Amino acid sequence: MPIHCLLYERLHGFIECYIHVFKSLYGILPDFYVTNQIDEATRKGFYDKMDEELTNVNSIMLVAIENDVIKGIAWGRIVDCSSWLAFMGVEPSSRGKGIGRALLNRFIDKSREKGAKKIKLNTHPDLIAAISLYENTGFIREGPIVNPHGLELILYSKEIS
Repeated sequence: MPIHCLLYERLHGFIECYIHVFKSLYGILPDFYVTNQIDEATRKGFYDKMDEELTNVNSIMLVAIENDVIKGIAWGRIVDCSSWLAFMGVEPSSRGKGIGRALLNRFIDKSREKGAKKIKLNTHPDLIAAISLYENTGFIREGPIVNPHGLELILYSKEIS
């Protein structure tokens, strides 16, 4: 499946995919967190934030497209020679087809192109498929962290230089 850098014309589809991914996480992640993420994504401020990310030279925003429909997304940012993968998700009906792996590999490549030496990310311990993908791609578990919403997550990193 082709992985592309996000274009402005696809920003609404990017956000729709983000919302669909979060809706699929009810029952896996705490309901309050999922609801909060969906509510935020439906506000104009989220669209404006993503629009700003599109013009930031340190941002990486990727989409996986099949039949002109976004099936997966990834976004992050370069900060001080490190890349932070802020979010990656695949539409529920398209999981298990290698889209997540393709997005992650493209994110790694784009991070390297932009001068990053390391990539960091965090994930919830109940997202078993994500953990497997990260570990099989060479990410090392650094330990537990707590995000600003109070969720206990696992921090991962990978050297890419």
